[in-house]
Amino acid sequence: MDNYAKQFGLTGTQMSILDFIGTRTDVLQRDIETEFNIQRSTATVTLQRMEKQDLVERHPSPNDSRQKIVTVTSAAKPLQERASNYITQQQNAINAEFSSTEQALITQMLHRFIELNGGHTHERTN
Repeated sequence: MDNYAKQFGLTGTQMSILDFIGTRTDVLQRDIETEFNIQRSTATVTLQRMEKQDLVERHPSPNDSRQKIVTVTSAAKPLQERASNYITQQQNAINAEFSSTEQALITQMLHRFIELNGGHTHERTN
């Protein structure tokens, strides 16, 4: 993802965040923190950089002013679509190459590796 994102002057994480928020509604900063297993401070810095690049906007949530809703800017929408297409193509390639059993095993092994190295994992919903 980093190699693909580099051509747009972005990081793989930024492209992944664009995909994540661009394909959902009412994404809160805490949703990004959970999805990408990053600390609040890391998410804040990343999103601030993305705001400076006119990729995202953050607005107070109408339900909780302490929370920020994050959206893709209209200028970044083409990048978000490219990111989503790239991720879909990569997932299709994985699906073609590995059986669902193999994919489950790889996922399980990666989760264990992360946990063994002091990280925490969560099950992705997509």
